[in-house]
Amino acid sequence: MLHGFFDDSGKESESANRIVCIGGYVSGSAQVWNGLAELWKNFLLKHDLEWLHMKDFMCEDSSEYAYLGWDWPKKRAVLEDFSSAIKISQIIGFGVAVDADGWRQLPPEFVKKHGTCQEFCFTLILQMVVERMKRSTPDERISILFDCDRGFTPARFQRYLRFRDNVPDADRFLCGFTVGEPKVFLPLQAADLLAWEVRKDVMRRISGFESRPEFQHLMMVLPGFFPDYTLRFLGADDLKFMLDEMDKTPRL
Repeated sequence: MLHGFFDDSGKESESANRIVCIGGYVSGSAQVWNGLAELWKNFLLKHDLEWLHMKDFMCEDSSEYAYLGWDWPKKRAVLEDFSSAIKISQIIGFGVAVDADGWRQLPPEFVKKHGTCQEFCFTLILQMVVERMKRSTPDERISILFDCDRGFTPARFQRYLRFRDNVPDADRFLCGFTVGEPKVFLPLQAADLLAWEVRKDVMRRISGFESRPEFQHLMMVLPGFFPDYTLRFLGADDLKFMLDEMDKTPRL
């Protein structure tokens, strides 16, 4: 069985937020996940961290990490350590980002039918994973684990059930949806890092800037290592087109 660990970054409810993103990793090997967890624990110990939570870690006035007194070069080195753990593990990444400003401009009937921007991202992630499995591992099944967010979990579970009921073959591939504590399920911290980096990269790109060195480090090809990512960004025009098309399909 494959296992996928996913997390989100950016909230539609925050009017100043431009991008909503969900990202995470998939692998079918318990040895791979155990190896990632061991590397992750070693880096947490090395840097005297209880856990890595990107939103607070990247905030200059975060009380949770203020005791460290780290400058940006130090934080960058720490992030590169955790990115290296991901790369060594060679887990498969998925990420979807949606233009929240474009979503807010959609007709209310579309939003009512297809859910919030977060729910839409969740549906697309499921779609991307299932389509990949159809091509590469048609005989496998996958269990999905998300961060235990009280605000998002109930709606995600309902979307998960609708997706299984309405998308052909989805119930054959998706065999479990659970939530977990990221301080215990360490791959959730890797998913959080990816979701944050993808969201930040999209924001930089649409503003005309290059990718951050940290994002480049995560995606960099190395001897014997080829990053495997399926990343998707939907701008305002993409949303209008896709939602028009989705109106022709069963409600998810």
